[in-house]
Amino acid sequence: MSIGYHYIWDIHGCDEATISFTPFIDGLLHEIIDELNLSKVQSAFKQFQPVGVTGFILLEESHISIHTWPEHKFAAIDIFSCKPIEISKLKTYLLDKFRADLIETSSMKRGRIPTPSVK
Repeated sequence: MSIGYHYIWDIHGCDEATISFTPFIDGLLHEIIDELNLSKVQSAFKQFQPVGVTGFILLEESHISIHTWPEHKFAAIDIFSCKPIEISKLKTYLLDKFRADLIETSSMKRGRIPTPSVK
């Protein structure tokens, strides 16, 4: 059994204008939270000049974050949660929303809880 679950998306070939627009990024992360039935606590977003966005949403379950590099047509998203979540539909959703060419995904369990030994 694990304490946490970490999900990571590296999104390549993104539309530069889309991933440099803070209201779009903010709305997208909130859509993901709603889709996964996660609970928002607080959020913060930073628009960089001339381009790029960093965003973080604190969740009751942990967090979701994003950083974009429009000049490289790249965005990185991660979700850390204390409960496993169903992420299979997010790949197609993110490809469409970011108008991306490729998404690399990975996930890992974190904080293994030892099972009690039977005597």
